[in-house]
Parts: sequence; structure tokens; C-alpha cells
Amino acid sequence: MNDSGTSVRKRLLGERSLLSGKKQLEASQAVAERVVGSVPASAGVVAGYLAHGGEVDVHSALVALIERGWKVVLPVCGQEASMEFAPWSPGEELRPNRYGIGEPQTNAISIADISVVLVPGVGFDTMGNRIGHGVGFYDRFFTRCNEQGHRPLRIGIAHDLQIVELPPPAPWDVPMDRILTPTKVIDRDLCA
Repeated sequence: MNDSGTSVRKRLLGERSLLSGKKQLEASQAVAERVVGSVPASAGVVAGYLAHGGEVDVHSALVALIERGWKVVLPVCGQEASMEFAPWSPGEELRPNRYGIGEPQTNAISIADISVVLVPGVGFDTMGNRIGHGVGFYDRFFTRCNEQGHRPLRIGIAHDLQIVELPPPAPWDVPMDRILTPTKVIDRDLCA
């Protein structure tokens, strides 16, 4: 990413780190309701994540989806920014990865089984573009999906302060279909 993208990332990470515990909790509760309302009614497999470093926590949304019959999978980070998803259920033991984020100890599922992917990020714009931490885990994962002819629903999860103007996306950047914040639902098809 260019210097402009790097400075946007740094600024947004700084702003996110200043959110109080109360603001984090309120954001997580509001977004959880939006997540449950945004997934299709028929149950499938939803790829979630464990919040880290001030990301919006979707744990309660994942639990609610399990209660509705959804199967939840969480990321397992591999070498060279590769990522797979493995089944998870509440209370299951997780093993910390090199970033200190817990990962399931079960076998990864097929990409083709995933219906919806909840995607954390550092920043998003109203066109569905996203910047993450700069490693490329999600972009590489979605590229693999495309290569296999599979297209899960991509839902970006953010605090309101993370919706900003971003530099033009790189050719490998994969846009979100929808972005959920505590106060907004942004559908990319309505903005294009």
C-alpha cells in the first residue's frame, strides 16, 4: 500500500485504540444485532473472527447464529498469509497463533462450504473497499474463493470511525458486499 494508505491505517488504528471499553461494548452489541439481521434466513456456514486490538467483537452474534442453526468457523492463519477456517463452538479450547489470537484445533473446512464471511478491518469506504493490517490474509482467501468459483457473502465489520475515504484499491484488494457499523448498513450495490 502506498504512503497515503499507510498513514490512513496508522491514524485509524490510533483512533480505534482510544475507544473506551464502554464504547467498544456498545458498538459490539449494536453490530451483533445487525449481523444476525444481515445473514440469510436459511442456515449455512458463517466465517467469523475473534476480535483483536479494538476490532468490533462479533462473539455474541456468532453465538446467536449458532442458536439459529448456523455452523461457525474461525480463521486459522498459515504460512505466507494463507488462511483457512475451522469449526468452532462456544467454550471450545483455542490455541493462540503467532498474533496471540485463538484458533480452533479442528480440521479446516472446504472453502465451498462457507456462505458468509464476517471481515474485520482497519478502514472501509462507502464503496465497500477495505484496508486491513497490511498482511493480506482476507484478500488471499477471497482470491482462492474466486479461483474455485465460490462467492460467499462478504460482510465488513467496523466501528463508525472506520468509515473513511480510502486511497484507490490495489488490483488484489477484494471489496465487501456490505459493511456493518453500530449505526450504518452500507450495501456496495447501492453505492456503485
